[in-house]
Amino acid sequence: CDPSGNYGGWKAGAIGANNQAAQSILKQDYKDDITREEAVNLALKVLSKTMDRTSLTSDKLELAEVFLAPSGKVKYQVCSPENLTKLLVKSGVTQPATETR
Repeated sequence: CDPSGNYGGWKAGAIGANNQAAQSILKQDYKDDITREEAVNLALKVLSKTMDRTSLTSDKLELAEVFLAPSGKVKYQVCSPENLTKLLVKSGVTQPATETR
């Protein structure tokens, strides 16, 4: 709903810097039967293409999901930095960290 009281439906959207590029990616890649995993990967893809960074890292990004559990309850889940790093590598938006000795 906007301040005038007009409302509209949306399934995927973006606001802020580079929102046009983000909306373009969402229009192209979003589908109605998207899974949670696919949605997270799409969000990471959008962020990797629109943020002013060469690669995303868990120290510069946080990820949380709001979803409907099988029980019908709304759940809020914050991704730990370790799991976020794994997701970033798996989705191909960052490279695995190299060990230093």
